[in-house]
Amino acid sequence: MNDPISFEFSQLLTQSQRRIYAFILTLLPNRSEAEDILQETNLVLCRKAAEYDPDKHFLAWAFKIARYQTMAYLKSRSRSPLVFQEDLMEKLSEDAESMEGFGSLQRALAQCLEKLTKRNRELIRIRYENGLSLEESAKKLGKPKGTVSMALYRIRTALWRCVERTLNEMSTQAR
Repeated sequence: MNDPISFEFSQLLTQSQRRIYAFILTLLPNRSEAEDILQETNLVLCRKAAEYDPDKHFLAWAFKIARYQTMAYLKSRSRSPLVFQEDLMEKLSEDAESMEGFGSLQRALAQCLEKLTKRNRELIRIRYENGLSLEESAKKLGKPKGTVSMALYRIRTALWRCVERTLNEMSTQAR
């Protein structure tokens, strides 16, 4: 890095950490992995600080870099059937890159979470809000790891289908 990062840029980056992290979580709902991707995203943002156009929206630029970092991470890992399909992740991240799209995504996800059964919401809460690993979640629930893994897969699939439907309905109503 030849040029030092400006004070204004470092303020924007610092103020945006929670939103960038939340954006990454919409693409990859594993807190530990999302934190790693956030750190990588921050490194890239700092390396590219001189390329940032202050006349453009900082978060949209940061979200785009975060999306690329997440996609690179998933491509390198490509290990789990639980990772969202790349085309769906692309659509959601494009929607989320605009501030309006990010709000719509959050509203759609909140609506869909409310539609889950109490038991399924509790499973999602234990796994993601508490940041527990799959093994820790299974142990806390007193269930086999495979059972919890399959239940989470089914819940996530249902959630993302619901989110897609809800976003389509929202865009249709907006027209």
